[in-house]
Parts: sequence; C-alpha cells; structure tokens
Amino acid sequence: MLALASSSSNGLENDGGDDTTTTVVAPMTPPFPSALPSISSRARSTLDPCVILMKRMISKHARKWEAEGGIHSLAQGVVHWRPPPSVYEALYDVVRENVEETSTVDGGGDGGIVHTYCPDEGYPPLLEALAVKLWDENGLRNPHVVVTSGANQAYVNCVLTLLDEVDDEGNGSMCVVFEPYYFNHVMAVQSVRGDGGLLVGPTVRGVPDLGWLRARLEEHDCRGASGGHGGNVGNAIRMVTLVNPGNPTGVALPYAFLEEMMRLTKEFGVWLVVDNTYEHFDVEGRNRLPDRSGDDYDRDDNSRPDFPCFDEEHVINIFSFSKGYAMAGFRVGYVALSSMGGNNNTGNDGRGTMAYKEMLKVQDTIAICTSRISQMAALGAMRSGRTWVYERVKTLDVGRAAILGAMSSLEDVVGGNGAMYVMGKLPDGFDDQEFASLLVEHYGVAVIPGSFCGLPGWIRVCYSNLGPDDCAKAASRLEKGILELAARSR
Repeated sequence: MLALASSSSNGLENDGGDDTTTTVVAPMTPPFPSALPSISSRARSTLDPCVILMKRMISKHARKWEAEGGIHSLAQGVVHWRPPPSVYEALYDVVRENVEETSTVDGGGDGGIVHTYCPDEGYPPLLEALAVKLWDENGLRNPHVVVTSGANQAYVNCVLTLLDEVDDEGNGSMCVVFEPYYFNHVMAVQSVRGDGGLLVGPTVRGVPDLGWLRARLEEHDCRGASGGHGGNVGNAIRMVTLVNPGNPTGVALPYAFLEEMMRLTKEFGVWLVVDNTYEHFDVEGRNRLPDRSGDDYDRDDNSRPDFPCFDEEHVINIFSFSKGYAMAGFRVGYVALSSMGGNNNTGNDGRGTMAYKEMLKVQDTIAICTSRISQMAALGAMRSGRTWVYERVKTLDVGRAAILGAMSSLEDVVGGNGAMYVMGKLPDGFDDQEFASLLVEHYGVAVIPGSFCGLPGWIRVCYSNLGPDDCAKAASRLEKGILELAARSR
C-alpha cells in the first residue's frame, strides 16, 4: 500500500529547482498488520451442505464412468418426473400476456404482470387455492399462509420468528430435532442460534422417542417462574421439529403417534413445527385418520382429509411443491399457521395469528415475496391435483423394491414406507464418508453418508431420482459395492 508523504506545489516531481519540494511516495504500514475482517463463528460452525459435497465427489469421478452411462446418483432427494403440463401451460399464458402487454395488475398485486412485487404472504390467487387445498387435503380450516422460496425458507422463517437469542429472563431458547435429522434444519438453527440452540433427541427405528422428549420438556420447564402458561417465561425448549414422512429416515409416522406428540408439546406450551414436504409419499397411508367418531370435520359428504394435519394454535405446518409436483427449481413452499384461538371480544389474537404477524417481518426481510412467476407456476400445478402426483409416486415401487433388495445384506435397514429414502447400517468400524467416496469412484453410484444426518456408520439412499429402469441399474451397482466393500472390511 502506498501513501503520499509530501507533495510539490504544482503536483509534479522536482526538476532540480529550489522553489519546490520533493514528492516522496512511501509504503504505508497499516496500524494492525494482521487484522482482517472477521467471519461469523456461527457460519463457520454450521454444517457444510452435504449435497454440494456429494456433487463435487461425483464431478471428480464423472469422466471415468462416461462409457458406463455415468454415475447414478441416489443422493439428493429429487424425483425423476417433470412437473405437470399445467405448469408450463400457465407459464406460457402469462409470458404471452406479458409479451403482448395485455396483463394488468391492481393495487392488491393479483394481476398477471410478472415483474412486480406481490404481497409478502403470497400471490393472492395461489393463496386462495391453497386455502381450499389445506382444508380438503389436510383438514386445516382457514389457516394463515405464507408462501416461501421452498420449504427450507419456510423453516428458516419459523426459526427466526420463534427462537430467542436471549429471552426475558436472560436465557437462550432451544429447538429439538431428532437424529437422524434433516441437515438443513440443523443448519438453520446453527446459523441463527449456534449449537447452543440445538437439542438432538434419539429415535427408535426412525420414530422419535417421546419418553426422552417428555423428560427434556420437564427438565427445561420454567413456567412456574411466571405463573403458568402465557407469561414471559415458558420452556427453554421453544420448538420441536418433526419431519413426516421422514427425511432422512424414510419412515412415515402413524397418526396416533403424531397425535401424542401434538398433545405433549401442547401440555408444555411448546411450538410443534411439522415439515410435511413428503405429504404425497405416505406409501402405506400411516397418517390416515383412525376409524372413530367425531372426526368428520363437519363436511357435508363426511369425507376426511387425505393427509390430516393438526389445526392447533401451537402447531405450524410446512409444505412444498418441490417433491410431488417436481418443482424443486421453482423454489415454492409454504407455511400454514392456525387462525384458531384468541378472543374477539378483547381483540386478543391466538398464538398462531401472533406468530403469523411476526413472521411477515421475517418474510419481508429475507425475500419480500417469493418469485411471482414461480407462484403462478405453482398455481398451474395445483390444477393437475394430487391424483396426478399419486400416479407418479406409484412409479417408485420398482425402484424402492430394488434398493431394499440391494441393501438386504446390511445388518439393519430402516425406511421405505414414507418419503423417498432408505437408511442402512454399515459394518462396524466402517467410515460412512469413506464408504460413500468408494461407491462413487469404484462402483459409479452416489449416496449420502449418515454422518451428515447425525448418524455415522449409516448411509441414506434415495430411490426417487431415477426412473424405474435406471434405479434398478443403480441398485445393482449399490449391491455389488456393499457386498465387496463389506467383505474387504472383514
């Protein structure tokens, strides 16, 4: 670095005369030679995005497998089909209208122009369609909805809205996740609260341990200090996270279990955030309502929601267009908060309504609104309906059976009845990241190491990202790799 120490009267170097001073340019020494801008310790301690790491690994060995049809990825959770034609029909119509300048937009932001903002909570026609869907398919009556840039942003919205760095009593609030966990959920909490904001609980074959959760809720219960529910002091555990059907477990949780979880979190005044991204992938229908009276949802035809969710003040439900509708690149998810509770006479809002109002601040800060044209595409997808999705989900049966067969020699296998995943336990002493690397290099197939999900010594295998024929080929490679690497480790 250079600095001007002295200057001549005319700004030029001295030509030898006595009437000017000499211009001297000298290096400038910074006051703190070793000082550099800092990077957030939370960002540095947050998990690395494992899907990116796996893609780098695949790229490293891609050329070796070109002649064999490439490396088959069973890593990232995507589907092999394309979005419904109604998505592109909607996009065609809106683009044509904008090219011809026939679209209009009113003050409410619900016209067809794509280059403007829409309301923070979402594109009004999409919100109207979602209100119908959430009642018909999920049993949620008139919830507050915020459309987000994928389900990941919906979860980040929840973390930023619900968790405190320091509460009114000087304590930080915590979030419970269950291992094996969805890595992006952990990354969100780490980014906002650091590791001190995480409490990781156990599962039994993919089912969260409710006994453990009750013990932790009792341990961290501070309500006595504020006189019970509603005070500024509640439970140091502020929210419990559940993914159903499970990522990475591939386990669909029974309705009775979900109901017990809902009642337990309600008892202790704790938020229950349920990620329903895989609602269309409840393979065995475990989340169906049991046959009992009183659950007709006041419908004229006595129908029941296909994938029921709990319409309770303390329950927040997250959904996505990325999986069933194959719209991962459009980045559209949404979060539904209950409009129940409160007192119309006093003007007091229910807890869901209160959280919704505060979440709109988060939404406005992060995204303002989700891409308008993506929301229009999502509205187009909804015209095809869940029947269209179920027909595609049915095509996964072949791949699921092939992957389960390929992993049958492992000591333990979990999943396969929900979402799009199966987890398998590797032989004792085998490093799962090394195993995944060897599978890519020597067998041309990619999986996710379980250590990325908090479960070292296991692997997560996705059976939805390849069509039936290619998935069967990938399963053959996986089986060969498992058998040969396991034999080598003995």
